Amino acid sequence: MSYILQYTLDMLIVMMIAVPFVIFIRLRMKRKQKASQRNPLREAGVIIFGIYLVGLFYETIIPKNGVSFSYAEKRITDTDSLGINLHLFRVFTDVYNAIHYLGLWQPFFINFLGNIAIFMPIGFLLPMLWRKMEKFFYLLIVGFCLSLFIETMQLPQYRSTDVDDLWLNTLGALLGFLVYHQLVKRMPWLKEKFKRRV
Repeated sequence: MSYILQYTLDMLIVMMIAVPFVIFIRLRMKRKQKASQRNPLREAGVIIFGIYLVGLFYETIIPKNGVSFSYAEKRITDTDSLGINLHLFRVFTDVYNAIHYLGLWQPFFINFLGNIAIFMPIGFLLPMLWRKMEKFFYLLIVGFCLSLFIETMQLPQYRSTDVDDLWLNTLGALLGFLVYHQLVKRMPWLKEKFKRRV
């Protein structure tokens, strides 16, 4: 559990550091837009989404150890011993074995629930901020492609690259999408509050 807390704390610290930079970049992007066209709630939502992406990419893409080209080349040829899982749904076996034989719940919370939970903001914030993302298919593609990008970027690093992360992350985005739809079903006025005015 301490690993999960440390992971969350690291991500939150990076997100707090990113706040002024994301705000500055967003203000630079919007400086030519007329004041009457601006939606303050949407701008806050876009900034929060940007800060979340910084935290997500920091925790999943930024190398945590030194990486050499020889290591990257070795990973391409020797997948099993170097943390690359190409066996679909192996996460179920790994989690079961860890709990049943070793009494370890960490793989369940990190590898299974963690991969779902970390992508839920994608499924919630995208349709909240962009009309096109209210379509299930678009969100499915974006969630999958973002996960694929992260897994590809992890290949040359001392990190695990896992085919199961692709569907777990995508599932997380879809669950976030369902949360968004349930929320706007109960509060229909919320649907337009965060959208672009023009």
